[in-house]
Amino acid sequence: MVATALPSKVKTTANLNLRTGSSTAHRRLVTIPKGTTVKVTARAANGWYKVGYAGRTGWISNKYVSIVRSAAPAPGRLPATVRTTAGLNLRTGPSTAYAVLVTIPRGTTLKVSARASNGWYKVGYAGRTGWVSNTYVTISTGSGSSPSAPRAPQSTGPNRTSRVVLTFDDCPRTLGSFTATIKYAADHNMGLVIAPTGNCLSSFRARYGVDLAALARAKGQWVINHSVSHPDLRRLSCAAAAAQLGGSGVRTNFGRPPFGAIDASVRCAYDRVGMAIWTWSRDTLDWSVKSKSITVARASAARPGDTVLMHMQWQGFAPDSLRQIKANLAKRGVGVCRAYHGSDGVGVVARTPVRLPASLPC
Repeated sequence: MVATALPSKVKTTANLNLRTGSSTAHRRLVTIPKGTTVKVTARAANGWYKVGYAGRTGWISNKYVSIVRSAAPAPGRLPATVRTTAGLNLRTGPSTAYAVLVTIPRGTTLKVSARASNGWYKVGYAGRTGWVSNTYVTISTGSGSSPSAPRAPQSTGPNRTSRVVLTFDDCPRTLGSFTATIKYAADHNMGLVIAPTGNCLSSFRARYGVDLAALARAKGQWVINHSVSHPDLRRLSCAAAAAQLGGSGVRTNFGRPPFGAIDASVRCAYDRVGMAIWTWSRDTLDWSVKSKSITVARASAARPGDTVLMHMQWQGFAPDSLRQIKANLAKRGVGVCRAYHGSDGVGVVARTPVRLPASLPC
């Protein structure tokens, strides 16, 4: 019996039940529509695949899927170097069926000497020569390529101070609520981080002829990317996810994945467009509780240096909520990030740059 490599992705050929275990005797979690591509993480002895879908992990029958093959590499265009987007195994041959020599850390640049027909690269690392999967590397193309992503902690981003950063995702309910909240923040020296989707920006441009990102920046607020249409990026290829990040949304150097959902392919996409991932360290779950008092209380419990997650369509995104959160934090001796006052940090509130600095002037 010849061992075969575990496929990285499969596509459903029928509506297919995702189950808690690897047989029809196990409970159904959800039905995956026909034609859906899902990532594979394991295979059972009976051939069933362990996959992720819609935020759930379970098992699907191998009888109703087809294996998604990696696109064939372009002939004659061997990259000089690649950079790992995850901790990546260096193997003795070009598939996961081969033995692991060593694990290469994420962010390592490797010289390429050959490419296999399945896309894997032959590279050298730590005095050893072996093969790495092309799924977990990005190619540095030199002139015209995206700039390198800044380095910052994933959960707290470029805020390297003890102040709390209040962040708001998605889309405001009205233009009035957005302008009132942004104006209040600027008037009271608060620097918020806004993460609107591309669809949100397009909608407000079409309806009102305004650019929400530009309005926020004009009031000393920071704006980061949040994709175009808010999909779970884990369900997309690296290239498709990169298209979501580089589409009609915010073009900058920091971004927040929808749902905070991250895997190696998502990291590949952010690396490809030159964005660092900025999630959060404290989640108010405002979308779930839909309560102003609970949201304010949870944000007010933030610790120094926290990044707090809220959403523009819920109760935390309002002048009175900001007032309460700032006052409650002050009672505990904790400050909030200040509005931008230019590179020298003095004078009136200034327009923030499109690209965030490596250290946010909170």
